[in-house]
Formats: sequence, structure tokens, C-alpha cells
Amino acid sequence: MEKIVLKITTAVALLAGSFPLHAQVFYTDSDVRDRTVSIAPFIQANTVFRRTAAEVVGEQPVVTDVFRGGFGGAYGLSVNAHVKPFRLGFDAAQSNFSYSQGADRDNLMRTQSHYFMLRGRLGFATQMNDETTLEVWVPLAYRFLESVDRDGASGNVAQRITSAGIEIGSSIKLSEHWGWFGLVGLDNAFGEFEATPTTAYREYPLWVTLSTGVRYAL
Repeated sequence: MEKIVLKITTAVALLAGSFPLHAQVFYTDSDVRDRTVSIAPFIQANTVFRRTAAEVVGEQPVVTDVFRGGFGGAYGLSVNAHVKPFRLGFDAAQSNFSYSQGADRDNLMRTQSHYFMLRGRLGFATQMNDETTLEVWVPLAYRFLESVDRDGASGNVAQRITSAGIEIGSSIKLSEHWGWFGLVGLDNAFGEFEATPTTAYREYPLWVTLSTGVRYAL
């Protein structure tokens, strides 16, 4: 019996010695770095629609002209911070949008406006898995007119436009520092297209946007 026990002990010792020993490491919260700040260059495509309202609240406006929204875009840089349970963001961007308007389809005058945009965002995020996060953002934007190109001289475009909306999309973690995101949004302006409107009803921009970019976590 002693010889059998000795043989088993020797075999176990040899088996254990044939494999390298790995120490199990446990990390505390202070050891794991939570990256809460990121910077993100981005681009955005947009198209604009017209939301009309009567001068008298509650009345339906009688639209007497033709409006055609065009395509525009934006590019800029955003800074994001994760302040649990929210996410905060701030953007600075060059943006533009275009539209055509006239008495009928044969007499449309095209306008393209260029604005410098500052935007603050409040966001919420849901972790879907280790790589993918569902994001919802509520932006508030301020646009400052830089230049305008238009076919006709009727009216003056707005010098300042304030808007608010919603963006929904997802982000994908590519590495510890890098990630990609894509968002689709709806942005509603509080001010009119024109600083001196020529119609008997109010006209407000309504943008549909598509944004994408990369994020670098600091």
C-alpha cells in the first residue's frame, strides 16, 4: 500500500511540474481605468423640410408657394464625457443646408446657407454587449450665419437659428481607445428661415440628419 501511495504522489508531483503555474490576478475598481472622456471628429449629411404655421395660433396656414428641400452637410469635432447615468457632449462644426422656393415649380429660387454651429447634447446609453452600445442623444444647437448663396434677392436669411431634436444610433468599440458611431436624427428649428419673411405664414426648418465618425477615448 505504501508503495502505491508513493507512486501516486510522485505521478501527481511530476504532472504538476510539467505545467507552468499561473497566478490568478484580481483587479479592484481602482485598477481598472474607466475612460470617461472622448474626442470625435464627425461628418453629417442632412436634408431640410419646411414646417409651416399660421400667424394666428390654432389656424391652418394656407400655403401658396412651392418648397423643395435640398441636401447639405456638416463636419466638426465633438467632446464627450460619461457622467453616470448620463452622457454629455459638446460640438463645434461648419454646417450648411439648401432649399428652393418659388411661386411654382418653374420659378424656384435656390438658397444655400452656411452656418457655424455650436451644439450641446445630453445622452443616454445602453450596453448591448462588450462591443456595441445603443445611444440616444437630445441636442440643442445654435447656428450663426457665415455666408449665403441664393438666386433671388427676396428677404434675408436668418442670422441666428436655434434648434433642438433627437438622435438615435449605436457605437461599436474597435479597441481600448478607438470606437465608431452612427446616428440618425431629427432637428427642429425654433426660428424661421428668413429674417424678413415674405409669406403670410411662418416657415421653420426641420432637418433629417445622418451622422458618423470615430471616437478616441482619453
